[in-house]
Amino acid sequence: MPTLFVDPANSDFVRLRRTNGLYVDKTAQIASFLATGGSASLFTRPRRFGKSLMLSTIAVMYQGNREIFGGNDLRPELAVYPCDAWHWRTHPVLRLDMSEVHATGNDGIGYALADQVYVAADLLEVQGRFYFQRDNPTISLQSLIQAVAAHWDAPLVILVDEYDAPILEHMHQPQGATIRRQLADFYGVFKSQGCYIEKLVMTGVTRFAKTGLWSCLNQVQDWTDSREFHDLAGFTDWELDALWEQAAGFLPEVPEGGSDLTLSRTGWQEWYNGYRFAEGLDPVYNPYAIVCSLHRGQLGAYWSESGHLGVVENLLQEPRGGPNRGHALSLYLTSPPPINDYTLHLAWLDQLTPGLTPEQVLLQWEPSQLVPLLYQTGYLTLTAGNHLAPPNREVAAYLSQVLLKPGLEPVGLERALALQSRLLDALRQLDVPRVVENFNSLLRLLPHQRFHGNFPAVCNLVLDLAVLLSRGQIQHRMEHSGLQGDADTVLSWDDVALVLEFKSGPSASSLAGQLQMERKAYLRSLPETARLYLGLALHTENRQITAWHCQGYTGYGLAKGDPLIHEDVWPASRAAIYRRWAADAEENSCHL
Repeated sequence: MPTLFVDPANSDFVRLRRTNGLYVDKTAQIASFLATGGSASLFTRPRRFGKSLMLSTIAVMYQGNREIFGGNDLRPELAVYPCDAWHWRTHPVLRLDMSEVHATGNDGIGYALADQVYVAADLLEVQGRFYFQRDNPTISLQSLIQAVAAHWDAPLVILVDEYDAPILEHMHQPQGATIRRQLADFYGVFKSQGCYIEKLVMTGVTRFAKTGLWSCLNQVQDWTDSREFHDLAGFTDWELDALWEQAAGFLPEVPEGGSDLTLSRTGWQEWYNGYRFAEGLDPVYNPYAIVCSLHRGQLGAYWSESGHLGVVENLLQEPRGGPNRGHALSLYLTSPPPINDYTLHLAWLDQLTPGLTPEQVLLQWEPSQLVPLLYQTGYLTLTAGNHLAPPNREVAAYLSQVLLKPGLEPVGLERALALQSRLLDALRQLDVPRVVENFNSLLRLLPHQRFHGNFPAVCNLVLDLAVLLSRGQIQHRMEHSGLQGDADTVLSWDDVALVLEFKSGPSASSLAGQLQMERKAYLRSLPETARLYLGLALHTENRQITAWHCQGYTGYGLAKGDPLIHEDVWPASRAAIYRRWAADAEENSCHL
């Protein structure tokens, strides 16, 4: 009986096949991509999304090694093996792994690029046949391509893995602009020597606008948001069903009841599904996390624990420069501003002041650039409604952890994440007493340094954590514009709008904001059927909500029914709350 061999660290296609490793067959799609994608293609996805394995597979296909795609008693035959559409001719393949290219002092990455060319020349059997100049990698690459053309009977295939790694690694360092210029010159060789190149495929994490670096690569076709190839990397539900059936016989038996980390098909969906790279598509799963869960035999935060791009990790750390900075960052994650351009602009990066602390770096970033970066790197994705939100439970929990982490012990952090889930559930059930109970429990976990005299900002941060876990199902809007003013905080989901007003101070009243709400008609501009006002009194000394006041409103912004306060008995069900406060259908249709 064959064994199930799972190795999350293996991105080498030949070794994977020879060891009978687990492989989700993408070869038919890859063949279609190579046939459709023109002579030069770019395909970007977040890190750990199978891009390196895809390039390794492409390399073997162009090297004509058909036998490795065939089946035997231990490994299945892959879809491309009997495919007559793939020519199986042998080509020289030049592979460049740009994640191995690092700066050396103020000289940028010139020497590191030249070293890549030198190693490639040896693999392509043209050492001594080309002009190698270590201080000029552009000339060395140009000479290498011409030497390969003279030595081989077939045109060259070039595969560039993580093309943007040197840019991201050194984005805010003094040599960042130098590195971008060096890469522009280096990649420009692919265009000038295009007559010798059969195929160029580049992969990476980010998409940069076609200025600066891309002005010399305008022949490259970007397939990142292609509907046809959206699942070229990443697993679909259909593929996961087949994989689960294949793996089920090799997994250990699960005790009855299990736990939050028990490996299951539904667990896969909650933890690792949810990535969309174009509007209106079915989501795909993070392949690295899936493979790791099979390797370990349980669910876990494998993608988020496997490291992060340096610049993104710095941007996601809560700045210590002031109480509002962390909250401003959380709004990028829970209510990102709409963007029409999902690319990053290198010219904008050149305007940043390099070599600063993460706090100062964040202050330079604008939502117009930060949000695309978070989207491209996998921290945000498109929802079914074409909003931006964390893709799944794993990413949402990681982002919440980043926002909570400063000042919290590991035990407190674990407790805080559990309380977030309870707070989210209470919000969905419209159970205000439980909302307040879990809210206060979270506030008790935060060290007093987090408040800095700005209690409402911390409370909004706590709300953001619940919104993150909802993964786009709850919208959090700050300073929401109404007819005659701005509401401080609006949470909305399904057909519910919950407008919150925080009043802080030793003698704060939960009723204080209601007259202001009614006078300025905040709730009248909201489309939801159930419009609720929740006033919260925050005691600044013990950092707790000491009183609350809840009132429903009609579509015309008029109070509906009697309010409930913290001393009253809360309705037993969400349906009872609707009967008490939701605007009736006729009234709501008039409002809309």
